[in-house]
Amino acid sequence: MSRPFDVKVSRDCLYVLCPFSNPCMLVLTLEGDMLHSLITRGEGMDVSYPYFFCFDSLNNYVISDSSSHSIRVFSPEGNLLHTIGREGHQPGMFYCTKGVAVTPNRRLVCVSKNVNYCLQIFC
Repeated sequence: MSRPFDVKVSRDCLYVLCPFSNPCMLVLTLEGDMLHSLITRGEGMDVSYPYFFCFDSLNNYVISDSSSHSIRVFSPEGNLLHTIGREGHQPGMFYCTKGVAVTPNRRLVCVSKNVNYCLQIFC
């Protein structure tokens, strides 16, 4: 595992985000044994610099991609479902997305920093 940065725990797995050099999300057993990797660069996922992640109520992975200035949503199987936002300084745009969360009623909350230092909430 290369420089883990963010981790989440489910009932039966650990999810570890490693954004540096070869970005990926590793899925491990609770004992730390590797099960599989969900996201890697060059496999059609187009995640350049994943920074933080969370799960929505459907167990989709919601990942802030700082380099592409967007939020990427993946199915539990790792398939890209959709991309939210793009680079910019207007509502719905980001510059270096960082934090991400999903409320219980499925509203997306994003933090963007460096230039526009903002919090955006999406329905």
